[in-house]
Amino acid sequence: MGRAVFAAAMSLVLAGLGHFVLGLRRGVWFAVPSAVLLYLSWANLWEFTDVVFLSLGIVAAFDAFSFARRGHGII
Repeated sequence: MGRAVFAAAMSLVLAGLGHFVLGLRRGVWFAVPSAVLLYLSWANLWEFTDVVFLSLGIVAAFDAFSFARRGHGII
């Protein structure tokens, strides 16, 4: 359970990090858009960046937790 919670917490920091902690390459599909959204947020280039960034992080956290607990994700 501790590994699953840690992976979910890392995905809340930056979407996809939890997948990397678990050794999954599918985290790239979360990490790359998340990094772009983080840049857009810091540069104030898009108004809804925070909402999309947090939504992506929450989905990635649920997916990483699910993968660590059950062996398959939600996506």
